[in-house]
Amino acid sequence: MKTDYERLPETVDSFTGVGIPNLTAKLVIRNDKKALYLRSDNIYEVFRIKIAEEEEAFGNHYPKREVYPGNEDFGRVAWTYRDQKLAMRKYNQI
Repeated sequence: MKTDYERLPETVDSFTGVGIPNLTAKLVIRNDKKALYLRSDNIYEVFRIKIAEEEEAFGNHYPKREVYPGNEDFGRVAWTYRDQKLAMRKYNQI
């Protein structure tokens, strides 16, 4: 499906402020509203996809895009699990 914004990548390799060196995450499943990623430290992250509008910040231009959840999103629109079954259950609930 074509969108008018950049979609989240299959592999996320840039996490700001996480404090875990070389952390990556690979997409497991998604639709237009939600996603489930498996991090390289075997943690599943399930979240509602957020869309950030086009903006200029710190001298950089950012197009309209999907954004990975930030720390403030967890517990509200994003959740972490160590168990794949629990992560899939949450994915199916949201």
